[in-house]
Amino acid sequence: MPESDDKGPGKLAKVMLWIGALLTAVVTAWLTDAFSLFLRPADLVSAARPPLLVTVLPGTGAEQDLAVASRPTAPRDRAVFLSGRFGDRAFDDVVATLKGAWVGEKEMRVVFESQRDLVRVTDVRVKEVAPRQPIVTGAFVEHPRQGGPANPQLTVSLDARDAFFTQAGKPGRPYFGPHSLSLKRGDQAELGLEIRARKHSHTFVLEVEYVVAGTGKAETVTVKDPAGRPFRVTGAPTAYTAYRTVYRNTGAGLKVVTGRAACRLFLPGRACTSAR
Repeated sequence: MPESDDKGPGKLAKVMLWIGALLTAVVTAWLTDAFSLFLRPADLVSAARPPLLVTVLPGTGAEQDLAVASRPTAPRDRAVFLSGRFGDRAFDDVVATLKGAWVGEKEMRVVFESQRDLVRVTDVRVKEVAPRQPIVTGAFVEHPRQGGPANPQLTVSLDARDAFFTQAGKPGRPYFGPHSLSLKRGDQAELGLEIRARKHSHTFVLEVEYVVAGTGKAETVTVKDPAGRPFRVTGAPTAYTAYRTVYRNTGAGLKVVTGRAACRLFLPGRACTSAR
């Protein structure tokens, strides 16, 4: 303890303050050592991260045609739209302003990654975020033909009264409930999902419910498309003539087609004898 010429109450007060500071330092050091026995560096890093990361891959390789409610009028938007560059951010932004939706089904690959010692995914469900609307018939846009089928593992029909994911080829029984996904820290799991619509157009997000081991508390994460927008899917009319415009994707842009050529886009593999 440093020497002091102070005497009386002032000296006693300084002694007490010095002892208090010493005790505080000792207790802090002890608590730090004790805490480090239970908390690893990985825990400190992941504490700032969500327990579960969910990522929608930007493309599946499946052939999903598009319908838009209207055609663009601004010159720039029209040029971007007619480029037909599916997956390009500018094209997707313009399609969103035109209330675009995938025709018949939306297929996606979703990746789950655990940021904790053990996370169990207990449910994946569709949540509609806007009222159902009539099917989109402003224009039909052919998707460029590439890749093969997505082969989804789970499917759901938004036309059903109770829309829940079922295992592909095994309709009628919910997949989640009897099944779940258990992920250790750093583990990843990928699911192929197919969301179908026939009678209406739908705007929706995915909700993923999970439980972190040791907490017993269910948490939910909301999943949107890579641009942060809800997904959209629409049913298709019974005949291509319901669309005001039909576009064929040439690979170098979109081209308006009519008659038999339009019918063949809408009903690939079937005989088309009608003409517009």
